[in-house]
Amino acid sequence: MKRMVRICLIGLFLATMATTVDAIEYGMDILEKGNSGGWSASLKTFDQKGGKSLDKEVVIVVWVRNVPEELITAGFWLSFDASKVNITTVEIFDGSVLPGPWDKEMSKKVPNPSGPGTYLIITGNLGNVKPDKNSDIILARVKCLCQDKATKPIEVSPIKGFDTVVGSNGKVFDPTIKAATFAIH
Repeated sequence: MKRMVRICLIGLFLATMATTVDAIEYGMDILEKGNSGGWSASLKTFDQKGGKSLDKEVVIVVWVRNVPEELITAGFWLSFDASKVNITTVEIFDGSVLPGPWDKEMSKKVPNPSGPGTYLIITGNLGNVKPDKNSDIILARVKCLCQDKATKPIEVSPIKGFDTVVGSNGKVFDPTIKAATFAIH
């Protein structure tokens, strides 16, 4: 009987650990009034949609959420409808413009890597980046302008063909990381 209880407890522990790892995801924090964003001041509302008037700027802070360990690299693929949304600025939290945990020497931004409607962001830190108290790590701030009613949401996902989100122990989280979307309407 005791052996059966131990086996059940071990199974429950392993299932909990697997759930924690699978929960890693991207999050987009829209900087509305009263939310200044940033590594320590963000409200982290992680909205999935929001109304904005045409020709008004939308500021999005991209995070990796529910991170179970320190990361050595992170980044994302941003896709959007270029006929309706214009990305005006992308700034990485690497100390070059915005204070943050990433090394500016290991940061890269590539507009239109697959043509209009795509953006690639890569970050790294050889000393590793520790998640905050909520197990989140900040990546970048994206400013965009909505030129017409967008029917396709902005999406943040891992970079295909590249080990995007990598833990300090070498684990690649890309296969299990959940993409994030935000609809501007």
